[in-house]
Amino acid sequence: YVYKTFHRLLLEQLIAKHAYQISGSMLDVGALNPRYNHLFKASVTSVDIIVNEKLGVQYGDIEKGLTFADGAFDSIICIEVLEYLDDYQAAITEIHRLLKPGGKAFISVPFVYRDHTDNLRFTEKMLTRKLDMFSAVSSIRIGNGYIVVWDILKKKIFGIRLKPLRYIFFLLFLPYLGLLKLFNVHKIRDDFYSGLFMIVDK
Repeated sequence: YVYKTFHRLLLEQLIAKHAYQISGSMLDVGALNPRYNHLFKASVTSVDIIVNEKLGVQYGDIEKGLTFADGAFDSIICIEVLEYLDDYQAAITEIHRLLKPGGKAFISVPFVYRDHTDNLRFTEKMLTRKLDMFSAVSSIRIGNGYIVVWDILKKKIFGIRLKPLRYIFFLLFLPYLGLLKLFNVHKIRDDFYSGLFMIVDK
């Protein structure tokens, strides 16, 4: 909760919670750093526009289309990728093509989150509509207003250049984090969310 955003921690928890649904052959789209693959009992193929031979990541551009056959994968994960793409609809269509009938995909995007050179943000309504080619779409909101506030506060505090002042502000707001943890505030659902975690079936 100090070094990672609350958004990232909650996303990792959601992936771990639902990882049992992923099996067989799995494609990891945008896997420059395949940090989640250890959670899955699957045969993983990782692609990204940047090759990383050390981590087994091969070249693949999901917008332009991949070289795999139709229905090549039992499962696909696309974690925090769509928001960077110029043609996200082409990527969604390609994910649908590559999934076997009955296959399952995990897709996540940020929403109320810092600017990180992404192109757009998806509301729950918009992304659900864009995924309507799938037979079933389940949407889970990540976080809430309290979580968003903590991540903003932490980002601003760690941006303070003077270390003594940074530590003073961090200690000042640390009780807020304690209350979030003590009362499991991250489980509350409201009109704010830091991102979306989508589970779709073909």
